[in-house]
Amino acid sequence: MKRTIRQGARAGHHGFTLIELMITVAIVAILAAVAFPAYTSQIAKGRRAEAKAIVLEASQWMERYYAENNRYDQNTAGVAVSDTFNNRFKQSPRLPGTAMYNIALSGLTQTTYTITATRTGSMASDSCGDYSITQLAAANVANYSTSKYSSADAALSACWK
Repeated sequence: MKRTIRQGARAGHHGFTLIELMITVAIVAILAAVAFPAYTSQIAKGRRAEAKAIVLEASQWMERYYAENNRYDQNTAGVAVSDTFNNRFKQSPRLPGTAMYNIALSGLTQTTYTITATRTGSMASDSCGDYSITQLAAANVANYSTSKYSSADAALSACWK
């Protein structure tokens, strides 16, 4: 019996050529170079939104505290608000683990307070800075990247609104 070899079929040709593989690697590298910065930017945006939500919740809590005690710094029994505040609002995210923002109460008097979300952990180098809010609901940004944002208002608008 005689064996016949099909015309047009290469014997022993399996897989990809080196050129095909290099083209595929180049395409994947280009996609990764575009996608990774966008991904990390969205993660940071989500972390800022969560920190802002906690700061706003803390501000609402302080306003309820004031409504009950007619002052921000202590209750009618003389117990300082900071003890209760620090137990409720410590970090963002709230889950135990690595904090991205530390939440702190400062500038506390009978009639004033400031709540600040300070960057920490993987957010420490975030160019958007540290977000704060006062009893007058005045938002502010400190320690933002001056090379990226011309003013605190620019950083506030771009990052925290």
